[in-house]
Amino acid sequence: MASLLPLNSFWYYWYSDLIRAPHCTRDWAALDDGPAGLISDRLLAHDVADYLRFRSMCRTWRRCSADPRAHGGLDRRFHPRRWVMLQERLGTPNSRCFFNTTTGQCIQVDLPELRDHYLLAHTPEGLLVLLQQQPQLVNVRLLNPLTRHTIELPPLTTLLPQEEHHLLSHDNIRYFKAWGSGIANHDSSAVLCFYSLSLLGMAKPGDECWTLVEFDNRLRTSPLMFAGRFYYFSVDGFMVLETSPPGPPRIEEVAWLDMAVSTRSTSHLVDNAGELMMVHRASSIVGGKTRWRYDTYRVDLGSRTFVPVSSFGGGGRALFLGMDCSLSVPVGVFPSGSINSDTIYLRFFEERAEIEARSEGSISSETIQLADRSIEPAKFNLDGFVPQPHTLADCLSLSEKVLLFVDN
Repeated sequence: MASLLPLNSFWYYWYSDLIRAPHCTRDWAALDDGPAGLISDRLLAHDVADYLRFRSMCRTWRRCSADPRAHGGLDRRFHPRRWVMLQERLGTPNSRCFFNTTTGQCIQVDLPELRDHYLLAHTPEGLLVLLQQQPQLVNVRLLNPLTRHTIELPPLTTLLPQEEHHLLSHDNIRYFKAWGSGIANHDSSAVLCFYSLSLLGMAKPGDECWTLVEFDNRLRTSPLMFAGRFYYFSVDGFMVLETSPPGPPRIEEVAWLDMAVSTRSTSHLVDNAGELMMVHRASSIVGGKTRWRYDTYRVDLGSRTFVPVSSFGGGGRALFLGMDCSLSVPVGVFPSGSINSDTIYLRFFEERAEIEARSEGSISSETIQLADRSIEPAKFNLDGFVPQPHTLADCLSLSEKVLLFVDN
């Protein structure tokens, strides 16, 4: 089980205060299975991190709560759906900081698996997609960073065509970014997507090989697993991976794009607190310079349409937009003024190799206000990539950025 350092844990301080209080006469460790079991069930329904802390307090509370390691790695109750890994390394090489996108809480997790694995992406369920570095780039697995449960998947040699096996080398690791991967709702199969290679496969633990799905990704778009279904944009429209019978897994059109799409534009899918949204980013030449326009839409799957919006919802949310993935967060859980609502923060689009090759000391980023589409430039010094201490906006902009180049 992962070593969790609770930086702001209600249960940790609540229990610690109880056992240290001089006037405390109740033996909380002797709480019987009924109340303790009810508390553990409610914690698990809310957040697996608090559930794990509850289990770590004493043997009695562990006994009345289910052991995550005794259940399969695909058991959704134990998936850390609300947590994303930030880019910064902590005190030890394998320690990482995980950020709760609902509460703003951070925890430190020790992950020795990162010592000999490439980190390809993480899924909407909070699982890490890992590729073992030795002896060959063949073995792929999913890791739950909080329970440390590992899901073994078929080797990549059964997904890549024979003529492309030469790509399974350390020099080509950049092709194996796996954003858009996740767990399918229909039958709990793992969906693995290497969109740079236009490769999409499905498998269950114990399968000997991947089921290859025809997947055309000529546009510069990254896919998204939303509510257990795989979505992406193509020249044919807005597509979904259909896994229900009859028939094998196949790609089907779910909505038509009533807008111009080209290789000079990008379309970014976002899970905005359970609502599927899309940001369309298109360029034009104005006065000899490239200008970008950002349009936001709510995807109405029922009517198969895209509805223009000028807000991320009445609850006050902001979006961190990246080429590989995007992150929607509630503004209210952060310190006042650190993040603005209904604002798009552009993440760092450049690859690390491109950044280090630049002679300039900074790159331009931007924030976009949805209400009037106004664009405000921002500067980030690249001495050591981005200087520390990072602002909150920096940390979120850096989270999930091409982790292949960051963690290995």
